[in-house]
Amino acid sequence: MTNSRRTFLRQSAAAAAGITFIPSYLSAGIGGNRANTDLAIGFIGCGRQGLGLARNLANVPGTRLVAACDVHSAKLEHFVGQVMERAAADSGGSAQTAVRSYSDYRALLEHEGLDAVVVATPDHQHATICVAALDRGLHVYCEKPLAHTIEEGRSMVEATQRNNKVLQTGSMQRSMFNFQKAVEVIRAGKLGEVKEVIVSIGGPPRAFDLPAQPLPEGVDWSGWIGPTVDRPYHPDLLPPIDADYWGRWRHYAEFGGGMVTDWGAHMFDIVQWALEKDTTGPTRFYPPLEENAQQGLTLFYADGTRVEHRDFGRGNAVRFVGSEGTLDVARGFIDSTVPDLLSYGDMNHESAVPALVSHLTDFTEAVRSGGTPICPAETGHRTATVCTLSNIAYRLGRPLEWDPGKERIKGDARANRLLGDAYRNSLA
Repeated sequence: MTNSRRTFLRQSAAAAAGITFIPSYLSAGIGGNRANTDLAIGFIGCGRQGLGLARNLANVPGTRLVAACDVHSAKLEHFVGQVMERAAADSGGSAQTAVRSYSDYRALLEHEGLDAVVVATPDHQHATICVAALDRGLHVYCEKPLAHTIEEGRSMVEATQRNNKVLQTGSMQRSMFNFQKAVEVIRAGKLGEVKEVIVSIGGPPRAFDLPAQPLPEGVDWSGWIGPTVDRPYHPDLLPPIDADYWGRWRHYAEFGGGMVTDWGAHMFDIVQWALEKDTTGPTRFYPPLEENAQQGLTLFYADGTRVEHRDFGRGNAVRFVGSEGTLDVARGFIDSTVPDLLSYGDMNHESAVPALVSHLTDFTEAVRSGGTPICPAETGHRTATVCTLSNIAYRLGRPLEWDPGKERIKGDARANRLLGDAYRNSLA
């Protein structure tokens, strides 16, 4: 990553958090971490996403994966085996000290010498684990969406602040060239005044409808359920180790928020970033008139900017509509109707730096320097809030007026109850 590009990203994150940017070479380490020692990192959640993160962490200098935890013993064993095999290959056969395995995250948090944890569990577990880790004095990289409910998200921000620790939200699109370029040109005014945005992602969660299945050996189901309501085991929720699909827990309100949170945590995040709304959010939410609609929600920011949740012919993408033209961006493309728009600025495509490696590196650099990561807790919380409020509006089928400062819905007691209890009020 070039110095100019890294400076842009770090300064924009620090400004959003209200923090003065201090270069890493001038900033003392926090939490007892020393700049010339490897960071000892533990993983909580060793499924498909966790293993992918671990493989990318292996490319981040100055880190050691020392502990791992999962409620599925076969996945935990496979994860540790993969990590050790990679470590042996990288060291020419002389692997690092064995990775310690845990079946309970609380035991992992007691691991001696631990500096940070990566949390790659289903959404409903994020807040409980992250707050415990932060209160233990550990830095945290947490998968997106940051939290399952708005009140949980605020508790995570507060835990980060009171412990003076780094929390990086795993919204790794902020570390992807396409989205960085989009933000650069929009903030520079090259698209003109942007007053309309379209977010093309899937819909809200559905009612729980899975029948009970026999529990596999080596699975702690109560540990997987954690703080949410009890539901029977089904392989859609916790896939077997050889499954070729992502866990479908994300489709159910008890555990996730449908595609509105799963992909919204990526795409609404880019909207927030580009519009410089990282510490606030929309103030009005208007659901479509049709019952059980999967799209059609309209959001408004206080300045009148309109955001629509609808398909514009390009999936998992964002369209910014400016007075000078449009810009479409997704992981696989970025294009604009404005001639030569994308030639503006200093950023060039750096395909040699995979996004997850960059995002994890940003996290470890923030831990070492005491700086602000590109997607800190407040930023991740505000994006998750947009997603959760969207789901509440879809669910209740009525407009919501949101106060981003007080984090309350105006004049709607039932809607406010869902800010902290969405999954306990099942759709079923």
